[in-house]
Amino acid sequence: MALLGAVSLLSWVLLVTGRHALARNRPLLNRWSSPALLRRTARYSPDPSRRRQARLVLAAAAESPDDHLDWLSGQAWGEHRGLRTEPSVVLVLLATAEQRRGQTDAADAHWRSLLLRFPDTPASADARYWLGTPGDALHQELLEQFPAHPSSLASALTTARTPGPHQLDGALHLARWGPRQVGSESLLANLCLQEGSQLPATAAALLADALLRVDNPAAAEACRPGVAESGAATEDPWPAIRELLLQRSWLQARQALATAANTPRLTLAEAIRLDFWHGFVKQQLGQSEEAVRIWRQVAQSAPWSYYGWLSQVRLGQVSWPSPLPRVLPLSPTASLGRSSRDDAVTWLWNTGLDVLAWEHWRHWRSATAPRDPDELWIEGQLRLAVMDPWMGLEQLDDASWNRPASEGQLLALEQVRHPIFYGRILAAAARRHGLDPALLLATARQESRFRPAQRSVVGALGLLQLMPATAAQLMSRASIPTELADQDLETQLLDAEINADLGARYLAQQLRNWRQQPILAIASYNAGPAAVARWGTDGLAEQPELWIEAIPYDETRLYVKNVLGFWWTYSCLHGTPCPDPTGQDVAKEGENRSERPG
Repeated sequence: MALLGAVSLLSWVLLVTGRHALARNRPLLNRWSSPALLRRTARYSPDPSRRRQARLVLAAAAESPDDHLDWLSGQAWGEHRGLRTEPSVVLVLLATAEQRRGQTDAADAHWRSLLLRFPDTPASADARYWLGTPGDALHQELLEQFPAHPSSLASALTTARTPGPHQLDGALHLARWGPRQVGSESLLANLCLQEGSQLPATAAALLADALLRVDNPAAAEACRPGVAESGAATEDPWPAIRELLLQRSWLQARQALATAANTPRLTLAEAIRLDFWHGFVKQQLGQSEEAVRIWRQVAQSAPWSYYGWLSQVRLGQVSWPSPLPRVLPLSPTASLGRSSRDDAVTWLWNTGLDVLAWEHWRHWRSATAPRDPDELWIEGQLRLAVMDPWMGLEQLDDASWNRPASEGQLLALEQVRHPIFYGRILAAAARRHGLDPALLLATARQESRFRPAQRSVVGALGLLQLMPATAAQLMSRASIPTELADQDLETQLLDAEINADLGARYLAQQLRNWRQQPILAIASYNAGPAAVARWGTDGLAEQPELWIEAIPYDETRLYVKNVLGFWWTYSCLHGTPCPDPTGQDVAKEGENRSERPG
C-alpha cells in the first residue's frame, strides 16, 4: 500500500510538473496567432481550454455565421474561471450568429440559456436587450443592473426618440450614463435647445451637466443659463506669446517663452510648442547652436508631430513629407493600451472580440469618463474598433498630447492614433487626381475623423466635408455610380466614394491654383481661396511657421497645423520612416524640463 501510494504521489507530481512545463512553452493563442496554429490547436490539442480559446479566436475572425457556428459548436460548457468569461461569451456569439442566419428561435434559445446560467455577467445585458423591448420588464432590469452598458444606452436612446410619457426618462438615462454614446449628444442638445425653458429644473440641470461633459456649452446654456460660464477660467500664456512672435519682438518673446516653460506639469503639447518657438527665437537672436540643440530635443521627444516635423525642417533633415507609396485598406490591430493588464477586457480584445471588449469596458467604467492618458488610450482604441472614430480619435488625441512632457511621444499610441479607414477609396481618389495619399488621409482625419455621415454646423457633408455648392460645381466632371445617379446631392455626398473623389478633385484644384504650395492649398480647402488671397504670401517662403501663425482665422490656423502634422505622421508611420526616429515603443525621456534654456 505504501509503495502504491508513493507511486501515485510521484505520478501526480510528474503530471502537474509536466503540465506547468508545457504551459510555459506553449504559444499564446490570440488574434495575432497564425491560422495554422489555431486550427491545429482547435482540432487536436488535448487541453480543452486551449481548444476552446483557439475556436473563439477563429470564430471572431470568421466572416460567415455558418463558420461561427462550426467553430463554436459544443463550446458553451463550464463556469467562469476568475476573470475569464468563456461560456457566456460563447453563448453571445452563438446567439448573434443565429440572428445573422435569420434563425430567431435558435438565437432566442441561446439568449435564454445565457440569462439563466449567467444572469450577473455583462454578457447577459445583451440577452435582456434582445429578449425584451424598450419599456418592458426585461429592459427596465437591464437599465437598472447594467446602466452604462451599450445595450442599456441603445434601449434608452430608442425610448428618448419615441414620443410618449417615458421619452424624457430615456434622455435622462443617457445624460447620466452615456452622453458620449453615438447619437446621444445631438439628442440631448436638441432637447435643451427646443424645450430647455419648459423642462423641470432637476432634469434641465442634469442635461446641462451632460452637455458640458461632451463640450457643448451652447446647448447646455439653453437648459441652464449661465452654466457655461460657471467654471473657473484658466490663463493661457500662448496668445500673448504668439502676438510677440508676430511682432518680431524677439527679446520679449524669449522672456515670455522662458516664463511659460517653467509652468509646473506641462503637457507634451504645451512643451513641444514652447520648445520649438524657443529655438526659433534663439535663431533670430543669432544663437544658432542653442537653436539647433532645442530643435533636436523637440525632434527626439515628438518626432511624429507638427512641431517635430518643423524642427527637422529647421535642422535641414527634411522638407516635405515623402509620398506614401502604398495605403493599407485598414489599420493593423495593436495590443490594447501600453500597460500589462490581466482582465476580461484585455482577454476579449486579444481574442478578437472587439464589441464584447467594448461592452465590458463600458459596464465596468460606469459613468466615469476616462481622464488618465492610458485610460483614454484604451477607450479611444476600443471606440475605433466599434466604428466610433469621432469620439475615439478625440480621446486618442487627448491621450497623446495631455501626457506628461517628460515622456515624449509613444510610437504605439501614435500608430493607433493615425488609423487608416476607407484606405482603398482614399488612395484611389488621391492617385486619380495626382495627390499624395497621405495628404488625403490627413485631410479626411481632420475634416470628419473618417465619418462619411458627418455633417458640420455650416452644412459641410461627408468624409471630406464638402459644401453642397462647391460639390455641385465639381459634379459636372465626376462619374456617379449608377445606383446613386438619381439620388439627391446630399445623399450622394454622404457616399464615401463620391465624397472622396470630389474632395480629392477640389484639393488638387487648390494645389494647381497655388502653384503646388501645400500650405496655401490646405488653408484654401478650409477657409476658401478668396480669403487666402486676401492674406497675401509675404514671408511664406522664408518663415512658413510665422505665416501660419498669422492666419487671422483661429479655426483655419489650427486646421493647417493639424493637416500638416497628420500628413507628416501618416508618411512616417505608413510610408518612409521619419529621419532618426527613436525606433522604440516609448520615446526616450527628454532632457529635464527645468534645464530648458531661458
